[in-house]
Amino acid sequence: MFGWTGRTVIVDLGNNSVTESKTKKAYAEQFIGGRGLGCRLMEDFADPAVDPLSPDNPLIFTTGPLTGTSAPMSGHFTVTCKSPLTSTIFSSNAGGYFGAELKFAGIDALVIKGKAERPVYLNIFDEQVEILPAEHLWGKNTAETTALLETKGKVACIGRAGEKLVSMANVVNDRIYSSGRGGHGAVAGSKNLKAIVVKGTNIVQVADPDAFGEAVEKTKKLLVANPPASKGLEKYGSSVFTDLLDYMGTLPAHNFNERKFPGAEKLSGEVINRKYKINQAPCYACPIGCRRAEEDGRTIPDYDSIWAFGPNIGNDDLELIREMDSLCFDYGLDPLSCGASIAAYMEINPWMKMDEVKGIILEIGNGRHDTCKGSHAYLCSVDKEEHSTAVKGLELPGYDPREMPGMAIAYATSNTGGSHLSAFMAAPEIMGKPVLLDRSSFNGKAALVRHFQNLSAVIDSLVMCPFSILAVGEVELAALLSHVTGEEYSSENILLSGERIYNLEKLFNIKAGFTGKDDTLPERFFGVDGIDREEFEKAISDYYHFRSWDDAGIPDEAKLRELNIAMDRW
Repeated sequence: MFGWTGRTVIVDLGNNSVTESKTKKAYAEQFIGGRGLGCRLMEDFADPAVDPLSPDNPLIFTTGPLTGTSAPMSGHFTVTCKSPLTSTIFSSNAGGYFGAELKFAGIDALVIKGKAERPVYLNIFDEQVEILPAEHLWGKNTAETTALLETKGKVACIGRAGEKLVSMANVVNDRIYSSGRGGHGAVAGSKNLKAIVVKGTNIVQVADPDAFGEAVEKTKKLLVANPPASKGLEKYGSSVFTDLLDYMGTLPAHNFNERKFPGAEKLSGEVINRKYKINQAPCYACPIGCRRAEEDGRTIPDYDSIWAFGPNIGNDDLELIREMDSLCFDYGLDPLSCGASIAAYMEINPWMKMDEVKGIILEIGNGRHDTCKGSHAYLCSVDKEEHSTAVKGLELPGYDPREMPGMAIAYATSNTGGSHLSAFMAAPEIMGKPVLLDRSSFNGKAALVRHFQNLSAVIDSLVMCPFSILAVGEVELAALLSHVTGEEYSSENILLSGERIYNLEKLFNIKAGFTGKDDTLPERFFGVDGIDREEFEKAISDYYHFRSWDDAGIPDEAKLRELNIAMDRW
């Protein structure tokens, strides 16, 4: 196989075994890799009704056909499982160098099942996969764990939050990157899996090197010609969004109770560049380098962390945000869910002071705070659900849906809950990429959300950086995929793959107990000063129509046959 390695590794921690199988050609062709392959393997290895912290919930690491090649922004990998935070299927797209190294070790998919009797870590060197004792690492946070293992290869690990099964715990790789959201770190902790170390010496085989090289150069030129990517993200990192969203009136504050934050200018990319001596810390094969670190190695928070620990909790102290962000990375916590949980806690406990927030993060990281299961579960436990900002249990990030109708539809219909990355509608609604849309109306947004969701599923499956959607479309992606694999893909083919992935995820969630009633937004976003409920519900109905789903959000059998999804499994 070209692009793909043809190798799937299955680790059963319950019986201490490692087996291998060939990556099924049909899986690769129909689901591409990354998120798509992880989704398809979940169908093989997981019952959608499984308890997320059960040994029967697999943790699946996948690379894509572009991972480890020269394609720009292609050094990513995905992690897939049933989320302990949302109970949905959940794939996270992660950057850094770990994904490329996994590909160099010859792995398309690493499926981890069962639960080890004692703490363990995986040590991978090409075809050799070992399950090794990790008692000496248990109780340590991610920075110390990485320092102890990184002489052997690239490291992905959990901190204490994962060990304590905190629902918002993540997997941290290469020190400053993470699996993001959804609680993958808790699933690893539930398996007594502390870390994965990988080193590879293989080269990714490309079917047509010359044509692939031309497609790579064309993609790079598109990125250079795209101001949000080459001027904004390259110069300021994702902190460039702080000023932009504040200027556009779409920067939510104080747990979404306000839409402007007076201290936003103190947290801008320009201020950060003046205040700190910054080095870019790009992912593998990335010409942009939006991840940034100070010269002493400390990370510079990205927009998600700046918002979560800044405007969202009413804080304009940049240094305090950095300290809280660093704690999250060390403990292995998703800063967005962590910040949102603290914001919700502060709203119903208004006597709390800002200097108490770091202490709460430490409590969450050690599994000792009321919000360890996320803000929505906490608010429900104290009968304050009206304060929730979560969709399907996942807290919304710092893009206000009241000012972005397309984003409102995307949040509500996301298979993972309130994620902006399932369809980054800020691109057309705020940045004008590919075209600037009217932010005052839902008109025409439902069909475009569907398109962006399908395209994002393709990007997550290749696996490329989500920000590549700012400059690269299905035509360029089809060319890259065709030339690396030697298989002929058109833009229609790959978008059909994205649609197939999205529908399969939807079916998983339906069997897990979700219904069309879950495709909505929290109550606080509706009303006189918010979203018109009737317009919103009409937009969701239109979205279902474009998806060929019925009024309850159930995919049509004819559509599933068109997508070659086996009905007898559902």
